Amino acid sequence: MTRRRRYAWPAIAALVFAAVAALRAGGHLEFIDREAIDARARLLQHEVDSDIVIVGIDAASLEELDTWPWPRRHHARLIERLAVAGPRQVFVDIDFSSPASETDDARLEAALDAWTGAPIILPAFLQQATGADTDIVLRRPLDRFARHVMLASANQLLDADGLVRRFRPTWRDGRHELPSVVRLLHPSLRQSRDLPIDYSIALTSFSYVSYADLLAGRVDPVELRDRTVFVGATAIELGDVLAAPVHRALPGVVVQALSLETARQGVARSPPESVQLATLAALAALTAAMCRSLGWRSCLAGVMAILASQGAAFVVAYAWGRLSIELAAPALLTIAVFLSGALRSLDEQTLRALSYALGLRRRDALLRSVVDSSSDAILCVDSAGAIRIANPSSARLFAGDRAHLPGTQLASLVPAMRDQPLASLAGSVIETQGVTRAGAAFPVELTVSRVALADDELYTVIARDISERIAQQRELEYRATHDALTALPNRAALIAYIETALRDCSEDAPAALLMLDLCRFKEVNDTLGHDVGDRILEEVARRFGATIGQGGLLGRVGGDEFTAMLPRCDDAGAAGVAQALVEALRTPIDAQGVAIDVGLSIGIARAPRDARDAWTLLQRADVAMYVAKRGMAVSEFYDEARDANSVRRLAIVASLRAAIGTPALQLKYQPKVNLRTRRVESVEALLRWQHPTMNAIGPAEFMPLAESTDLVRPLTEWTIVEALAQATRWRLGGLALRVAVNLSARLLQDAAFPQRLRVLLAGCGELPGSLELEVTESAMMVDLPRALRTIRAIADLGVPISIDDYGTGFSSLGYLRDLPVHALKLDKSFVTDVQTREDNRVIVASTVAMAHALALEVIAEGVETQWTADYLAAAGCDHAQGYLYSPALMADECFDWVRRFNAAAGPLSCPATERSAAARNDGAA
Repeated sequence: MTRRRRYAWPAIAALVFAAVAALRAGGHLEFIDREAIDARARLLQHEVDSDIVIVGIDAASLEELDTWPWPRRHHARLIERLAVAGPRQVFVDIDFSSPASETDDARLEAALDAWTGAPIILPAFLQQATGADTDIVLRRPLDRFARHVMLASANQLLDADGLVRRFRPTWRDGRHELPSVVRLLHPSLRQSRDLPIDYSIALTSFSYVSYADLLAGRVDPVELRDRTVFVGATAIELGDVLAAPVHRALPGVVVQALSLETARQGVARSPPESVQLATLAALAALTAAMCRSLGWRSCLAGVMAILASQGAAFVVAYAWGRLSIELAAPALLTIAVFLSGALRSLDEQTLRALSYALGLRRRDALLRSVVDSSSDAILCVDSAGAIRIANPSSARLFAGDRAHLPGTQLASLVPAMRDQPLASLAGSVIETQGVTRAGAAFPVELTVSRVALADDELYTVIARDISERIAQQRELEYRATHDALTALPNRAALIAYIETALRDCSEDAPAALLMLDLCRFKEVNDTLGHDVGDRILEEVARRFGATIGQGGLLGRVGGDEFTAMLPRCDDAGAAGVAQALVEALRTPIDAQGVAIDVGLSIGIARAPRDARDAWTLLQRADVAMYVAKRGMAVSEFYDEARDANSVRRLAIVASLRAAIGTPALQLKYQPKVNLRTRRVESVEALLRWQHPTMNAIGPAEFMPLAESTDLVRPLTEWTIVEALAQATRWRLGGLALRVAVNLSARLLQDAAFPQRLRVLLAGCGELPGSLELEVTESAMMVDLPRALRTIRAIADLGVPISIDDYGTGFSSLGYLRDLPVHALKLDKSFVTDVQTREDNRVIVASTVAMAHALALEVIAEGVETQWTADYLAAAGCDHAQGYLYSPALMADECFDWVRRFNAAAGPLSCPATERSAAARNDGAA
């Protein structure tokens, strides 16, 4: 019997400390600390108050703006949009190092040159000159762009495990020195070493905006004002995705944003090296002293408590003090001291044998479990190509019996292996065809590696069925080029087809493009629902496809618009196809037992006569289609002489932007008469525009254009500010009037509008009751739940709201019960003929009764005769406006008219009425 060897606890502690310190110095514990830091980041996920807005080139932008890379005119327009928004800092993570179209490059250079804020930052890259060259070159934007911007390195650091965990403030390679994006945007960052990225910052801390939405004016510029804007690719298909902790994969622009926010929040500090070593030494002594004085069970409990304390300190120190302490070394040291002491009483030979046997058994069980449970086929193959060992998945993959696979040639399952020796494929991954034992072929991915044996040459072959992956790739390619509803080619596929067809067309072999727009389709959606509308679109696509056949390409460009490209088609042929398409819709479409008759308007553009590029040809066909629709014609060829309306619309939009805030735009005011008191207590502000060359342009023409662009918000805000300013001038002149302003349907769907309205009211110094907002039923029904939230937020500000054009929308009466409105404005179509039409009188009387039952006032517009006014007063209507009293007047004229009218009405008829009127005037003031 051998004598037990006992070791003194101080010696154990010293040996363990030395071993752990050596492992730590050699960097062998870094992978544990990395995993611990990642786990801590997941645990401490939190939002920070960040001003960073990420403008993402996302999948929706790629679909809307067609295939990547985009023409640089899009980027120029984006910079122009940003210039209007006024961000504080801008980083555009897009490569401009190679020339593109001269026109587009010139426009981008002009946009950069016109930029007046802090210089825009563009990326530069330090990279190898070629794949076989170790020399580092600087890849930077073209000089024509670089002279207007600041350059920053967009390189990323990869850890040993391939993940991005750190960022470098300044990049140097001996010849080049380039600051990082973080260094430029956070100049106080002076460290020269690589710094960790704080992945505990939640991605929801950043605001996200779609590139296409910003380009199309669907983003409020206020959202970007005085913000730090990062522009870059976020769509997976663009490939700018980095492996990252916590989130697995992140777009490069998001990693840059996290790096900047890390610097702003304060980079984590680490204790000095001497302090960390001293802490390890003290921990070794403490653990050794505890184990020496306690039994092994109590010592185990103490060790667990120490480990728990280390984990808590690791998390708390970072969360509270931005102090990053080590976890791997202290934890390993604590466990090692305990285990070393616990095993000191075991016989050395017994311990060695037990450890060896346990290791072999565990390793064998582990390997067998991994191989047998793997979903991939794992084969052991000898140098002659014969299978020696196969796991259960191999039999499932090749549809055979596992017991029969040993001895089978690998080439009989993977025919491509007949001509390639395994030695030449070692360490590689290949995609080829596999066959089952029944002869069925399928795509397979093979990973071949050589087994390190001295006395035999064996290879491990891992086979994976990639049928599903290839099918997914094909499905993604199909979805990128086809409409999901009708399975027709989408705009991107259509553009590619048109460009191909245009290359082959000439005056002798012309082509035609037909723009097809369904008539009365919106009524179907509004009355029968979008599911029925979808079925009708599918049937229309089927009929159109049968008509076009192999003579061209039919595509769906969106909504109820289709396009047919007809190569080698003259005018007569195009007209014949157009007539055939119309005939295809002659038979009504059955939907839920209802025969739906859908009309068709067709615009025809010819190449090369009308256009020589795809986009212009589409635009010309679209113009011709609208000419056909306005003229109630079945089809129209594009005529340049009839395209003036498009030019006028563009001119109106450009002029309207410049007219806001100038005398060209004026407000006129139409009085509203209280039918009980016979006095005027409020007016409606009506916008008028006197163009210097196009003369008077009515709201019916310019307001739809404003709502389709980003002009409706500044136009409405100018109207509100001007109306409130006029109310102030009237009040100072002794006349308190409430001013009503019409609210656009687009702003009714804008969740940020109530807060903007609060700012406008505060800036004008008027009480909210001085302003009244009129909204139409149809505007609310665009998205009723969202509109309800916006209206309630406006009402919370104290601004009265009335329903304009009541009775003309297709809405439910339920919203009257739920909306915080104070009045209904009866549409003039029910008022004008009230004397001659009894049904209109019934509508007026019932509406007044219902409104009063709901504690709402009723306003009648379009009052032109005294009989109508007397009838409305008798029916209980509260207010009236119209030409019987006054048309819309300029502010001074309105002031004089109201003073004279109210003076002529005399004193209020009764105290109760007087108190009511006084209360209204007080609210307006």
